[in-house]
Amino acid sequence: MSERVVRRLTAMGAGAALVAAGLSLGAVAPANAASVVTGGVIDGFGNPISGEVGYYRQQGDGTYGPEPSGFIYVGNDGYIEGSLSDGIYKIEFETYGDYTEFYKDQPDLATASAFEVAGGNPVALGSWTIDQPYVVGAVTNAAGKPLSASIGVFDAASGASLDTAGTDEQGTFKIATRSAPVKLSFSAEDHALEFYADAPDLASAAPVTATPTGANLGNIVLASGGSISGQVTSDAGVPLEFVEVYAGSRSDLTDKNGIYTIRNVRTGQQVVEFSDPIDEYTSEYYNNAATPALATPVSVGVGQAVGGINAALTPRPADTRTTEITGTVKDNLGVPVVGARVGAVTTPARTSDKETIEVVYSNRQGVFAFKELEKVQGENQFKIVSEVYDQGDDNAFALFGSWYGGVQDYDRSPAVTVTPGTPVGAVDVVLERAGGIAGSVTGLPGVPLRPQVSLRGNDDGALVNSFADFEADSTFETRSVRAGTYKVRFDDSSGFHAGEWWKDKSEVDDAVVITVKSGQLVTGLAAVLGNRLTAVERPSLGVDYPWVGSAITADPGVWNVQSLTDFDYEWLVGSTVVGTGETFTPTAAHIGDRLTLRVTAENRKLIGSATSATSVKIGYKPRIKVKTSGGEAAITIKASPVKAKKVKGKVIVKEIVKVMDNGTIKYKKIAKTKIKKGKGTVSLAKLKKGKHKLVFFFIGKGKVGSNDEPVKVKIKR
Repeated sequence: MSERVVRRLTAMGAGAALVAAGLSLGAVAPANAASVVTGGVIDGFGNPISGEVGYYRQQGDGTYGPEPSGFIYVGNDGYIEGSLSDGIYKIEFETYGDYTEFYKDQPDLATASAFEVAGGNPVALGSWTIDQPYVVGAVTNAAGKPLSASIGVFDAASGASLDTAGTDEQGTFKIATRSAPVKLSFSAEDHALEFYADAPDLASAAPVTATPTGANLGNIVLASGGSISGQVTSDAGVPLEFVEVYAGSRSDLTDKNGIYTIRNVRTGQQVVEFSDPIDEYTSEYYNNAATPALATPVSVGVGQAVGGINAALTPRPADTRTTEITGTVKDNLGVPVVGARVGAVTTPARTSDKETIEVVYSNRQGVFAFKELEKVQGENQFKIVSEVYDQGDDNAFALFGSWYGGVQDYDRSPAVTVTPGTPVGAVDVVLERAGGIAGSVTGLPGVPLRPQVSLRGNDDGALVNSFADFEADSTFETRSVRAGTYKVRFDDSSGFHAGEWWKDKSEVDDAVVITVKSGQLVTGLAAVLGNRLTAVERPSLGVDYPWVGSAITADPGVWNVQSLTDFDYEWLVGSTVVGTGETFTPTAAHIGDRLTLRVTAENRKLIGSATSATSVKIGYKPRIKVKTSGGEAAITIKASPVKAKKVKGKVIVKEIVKVMDNGTIKYKKIAKTKIKKGKGTVSLAKLKKGKHKLVFFFIGKGKVGSNDEPVKVKIKR
């Protein structure tokens, strides 16, 4: 039984007898024993369903209710279990979607079947199918790509909001509703809000009647959102940068040419507002209106691009207040920054008491000026900080904040002293301009994909969140990466594809490094992800020689997705599985066999398998003793419990020439000999005068396994 099943019943009593048809009783129990009622609930799809059972105990006048006497909570397993005292009962089941049904398959308390509890006998209700209504379907874009969509559920009659739901990684949804018809809205990032079916608003939406097996709406295709665009100038016709234009909850800032485009605008009538964050120009509404009520509404259809919504703004009167601190904000490429937020921060004795006392914005020449600092009581020294939240150019590279003095920390920034009547100039701040990356992440046709891209610093390995946004065609671009060298990682958050490093690399150490520069975009970072786990480095037995009675621990190798991957192990002789688990110990029954390790890797929805190389033959462990004298080596081999006269095989002598950086050893063959009755000799005549590192490789026969023995020798001539 699920741990989520909670009992809210008071066991009081006595016995049970069944009244309603279809219920069964167990053996008679002693009087005054509690009766346990059990059963199970499933939905129209045959899946367990959670909710709560409300039970009504018959009163003395033969009536029930009107409120339940108590409740039994039912968890995700759909299992009903609760103890009831003596009496006659009716029950109802209510889902967490607020759907109610009475036992068994009845619409109300009056028609519900009753059963009697008495004598402590268990009551089995059996399986009960709850006719919870559902609406099912899928949400995609016009190209058929699944969307992560939000779905609103509304009462069709009143329009009241009932619930919200979402799609899964495949874009599908299953929404539990009430019996009454509902209306549905669908929204997704970068797509227009719409109501079923293809309706622009709730009033015109088509009602949907859910069914126990799911009213299937099919594929809901969301169109790209509508847009409003235009140009903002001054009364003199000069294009104005950094004017914010609003249409409902959506907005955009004008670029250097005064051009704006508000995307994903809701369909219908929109009031467009033009507002200057720098406060050099007065705000107005389209078309040259002072208030929203006087504005000319702009009509936007589904996916419609509405252009030519222009405005000419009137300058505000000049600010005649005295300037106290002034300077410019530029990026590290020397370009003035428009609309940078500049703050003056106090310099109290306790740093924790500091406050931003005045905030201004750099104008359309990148100049800022503070004019209220003399009013600050007890302070005449301030530290200046600048940061940028928005830019008018949609393709602009991000700017990183900085304190005056070219530092990133308050404590290291020099203070600026304000003297009444004496403006302080040249308090200039330089902001670092970001670079960016662009490319695409695709997967297998027909397989769900939620692509992600991330960066690691090449020097320190630190993870950098690049906030890359993906388009419907799986391309991405981000212009908010600090200049530096990075390694790029591509992933699928839905778990259907295996991630990889740029460029087609499975391990971070092998990833190709990219260099990001301020104001420049690194393009062409394309990845095509597969849906299999593959071994980059082959699994191995973990030992060079398998011996009877010696445990072997598997080495799973290195896989293209290593983190959170689980491994299962099978030990094979030929195609026969002789063992499972991470370790295996050969027995005498395996003498003469050759082992292979098969590793199955699993990571969420990904799976793959790989096998090791086949081992040498299994046998008893041989122990090798080598004694050199002159130009000859005497070899003795023992392999308990094999008798000495039964020990035979061959020895190959190799010299270590070089050990590579990756640990691989390069050998040179020197000599070989046969072993009979556990003994043999071999000539070392090929060795030149001096010191040598040798390895004696023994390959046993019969019941004797294989082994090797390193030996250092010094040859004198």
